[in-house]
Amino acid sequence: MIFFKQLFVKVIKLNNWFLSLATLALVLGSGYFIYFLEPDTFSSPFEGLWWTMTTVTTVGYGDISPTTASGKLFAIFLFVIGIGLMTIFIGKVIDFLSVRKRLKEEGKLKITTEGHIILINWTKKAKIALDEILHTFNNISIVIIDEKLKKTPILHEQVEFVHGNPANRDVLLQANLLKSKSIMIFAPEDLVATSQADGQTLLIATTLEGMGKEFKQNMYTICEVLESTHIPAFKHANVEEFITANDTAAHLAARSILFNGSSEIIRQLTSHQGYDLYSIRKKEDWKTYEQARADLAAQGAILISNRNDFSIINHLKDPIPEDAALFIICDEEVYTKIIAQAVLS
Repeated sequence: MIFFKQLFVKVIKLNNWFLSLATLALVLGSGYFIYFLEPDTFSSPFEGLWWTMTTVTTVGYGDISPTTASGKLFAIFLFVIGIGLMTIFIGKVIDFLSVRKRLKEEGKLKITTEGHIILINWTKKAKIALDEILHTFNNISIVIIDEKLKKTPILHEQVEFVHGNPANRDVLLQANLLKSKSIMIFAPEDLVATSQADGQTLLIATTLEGMGKEFKQNMYTICEVLESTHIPAFKHANVEEFITANDTAAHLAARSILFNGSSEIIRQLTSHQGYDLYSIRKKEDWKTYEQARADLAAQGAILISNRNDFSIINHLKDPIPEDAALFIICDEEVYTKIIAQAVLS
C-alpha cells in the first residue's frame, strides 16, 4: 500500500509533457496489445483502442471485453495503472486550463489575435468607447492595456486584457502591437493637472511611434488630448488623430445655444442610438463622388466626406481615389445592407 502511495505521488510530480506522452503511449500500446492477445475478440487495433479508452476513463460500456485469462490479467493491470494515470492526466489538463484562464484574466498572457484595436488606459470614456465598438462590430477584437487594473474589466469573447505600463515596449509587444489595426490612448483620470495627463499620453504615443519606425510599420494612433494647446507636440510625434474632449464640449455647447437641437444631432452621430456615422470603401462602379452620393441616397444614406475632407461636396465631379474612406450617415440596417452588397460585389 505504501509502495502504491509513493508511486502515485511520484507520478503526480512528473513533467507535464512526459505525463502526456506516457498516457498516450499507454493508451495506444494497450489497444494494440489487447488485439495481439485476443485477435478473436478484438477484430482490429481500433477495437482494442476503443476498449482501452472506455476502460481507463471508467465509462465501461461493456460492449466488448477480454475473455481469455491473459486478456483479463492485462485488464487488471490497466485497471490499476491505466485508470490512475488517466485520472492524473485529466487533472493536469483541468489545472492547466484553470491556470490559463486566471492568467488571461490577470492580463499576463501574450495576445495572438491580429487586426485588433488597442485601448490604452481604462477610463469612463474608454468604457463608453468599448461599448460602442462591441455594439457596432461583432467581428473586431479589442485589447485593453492598463497598469492599475488587476483583472480584466469585462468578460467578453471579443475583449482581451494586458496588465502593465503602456509605455513599456514589452507590454506593447505582449499586446501584439505590430499586428494591431489602430491604437486609442485615453487620458488618465487620476492626474489633477491636464498637462501631466497629456504628458503621459504623449510619452505613450512617442513610444508607439518609435516602435513603428524601428519595425518599419505605421502605428495608427489616436490620442485623447485634454488641452488643444498641446496638439503641436502630438503632431511632432506623428500622431494621426486627436480627440480634444474639453474643447469639443465647449464648441458643442456654443452650437446648442446658437442652433437649438444641434447637440442631439451630434449625440446621435456619436452613439448607436438613431442614425450613426459609418465608414465604407469605394464600390467598383462609383467613379465620381456624385455617383456615390446618388447611389447612397437611394439606399437611405448621406455621403459627407472622404476621411476628414468635407470639401468633396464642392467637387462632386472629381474621381474617387481607390483608397478612399467614405464617411456616411445612416441607420444600422442601411449600413448592414451596404456592407453586404460590398462583400457580394
